[in-house]
Formats: sequence, C-alpha cells, structure tokens
Amino acid sequence: MKDRIKIDTTILVAMIGFTVVLYKFPDLYPRDRSFDNMMDFFGALCLLKGVFIRMIARGYKKANSSKGKALVCNGIYTLTRNPMYLGSFYIGSGFVLILWPWWAIFIFALLFYLRFRIQVAKEEKFLTEMFGQEYKTYCQKVPRVFPSLAVLSQTKTKDIFNMQEALSTKEKYGLIGWPLLAVLFETAQENILYYGSDIVLTVKTFLAAFAFFAVATWIKLKIRE
Repeated sequence: MKDRIKIDTTILVAMIGFTVVLYKFPDLYPRDRSFDNMMDFFGALCLLKGVFIRMIARGYKKANSSKGKALVCNGIYTLTRNPMYLGSFYIGSGFVLILWPWWAIFIFALLFYLRFRIQVAKEEKFLTEMFGQEYKTYCQKVPRVFPSLAVLSQTKTKDIFNMQEALSTKEKYGLIGWPLLAVLFETAQENILYYGSDIVLTVKTFLAAFAFFAVATWIKLKIRE
C-alpha cells in the first residue's frame, strides 16, 4: 500500500511539473475556448469513471479479501487484475484532458506505463509466491490492466458492482475531491493561458459531466441487470 501511495504521489508531482512547463508555451494549447470546454467535459467524465472503478474495486476487496489470505479473483477482478491502477489511469487521463493539450494524453500513457510496470511486476511476483498455480491460472485468464471488450460486453453489472460495497471505503470522497481539485486547476489554467477565467462556466461543465455520468451509469445498470 505504501508503495502504491508513493507511486501515485510521483505521478501527481510529475504531472504538476509538466503542466507548469507546458504553461511556458501557451501556443501549444487551442485558442478556441469552446474546444477547451469540450475537453473539460470529457476529462471530467474520465475522472469520474476512474473514481467509480476505484470505489468498486476497493469496496469489493474490502468485503471479500479475507485480510489478504485469499486470492481475490471475482467481481471486478474478473475483468482486470489491477482495477485500482485502471482507475488511477482514468483519473490521470481526466486531468490530462482538462489541463494539457489533447495530444499530451500519449505522453501521460507512456509515463504511466513506465512508472507502474515495475510495481506491478513486484506485486505479481509476490502473489505468485503466495498463491502459486492459482494465481498463474488467474493471470492466464484475466488481463493485467485493461479489460477485454468482448468479456466486458458480456458481463452483467450485478456480477461486478455492489453499491453498498462501493460506498464502504474512503474512495467515495474522490467523487467530490478530485473534481474540486480539477476545477481549481482549470481556473488557474484559464487565468494563465487566457488571462481570465469563468469559474461559473467551469463548474457548470463539471456538473453537466457529473449528471451525464450518473444517467449513463444508471442506464447501464438497468440494461445489464
């Protein structure tokens, strides 16, 4: 856990540092404010999806891990072996779309891969030593991070999602904390790049994304019951 916290902090610091560097070159950003607002909307959706994935993963593991004595391979863990990292990737991607030029998403993806692959390898070695063939078989069936679209399309929501579990951990506070941080950063960005900000419009954009995400999630839950 401490290693994961260190990695998350490293990624955050690196992103902030790169953001400051990018602000030195304002011409890299689109001058069209409507395009910037559209990127804010999609960035907010990515951010919320990441928080939601982490909520589901943390809640399921808390309810089913038996304090680490049993391999957790059901629920959302049937789609990805590392849902927490997947959630972190979406959250990071959300911030990138909000704060960086759209093409910088590829730089973030590379940074994310280079930073996380070492930690994931360590965890996989530990789990192999702990669970042996059971974990090896699990690795053969389930992708490391990104779910198979074919499997995802056939998965019923009730098999991976439990609202009570999702709300049982501190990850739920990310639904407020991360968007609030993004709004603050976006406001600062607009003041730097466009010499003025419209925080009301920014808040409305994020609220619209939140409403869209909530409705889309509800529809998905109903369709895949």
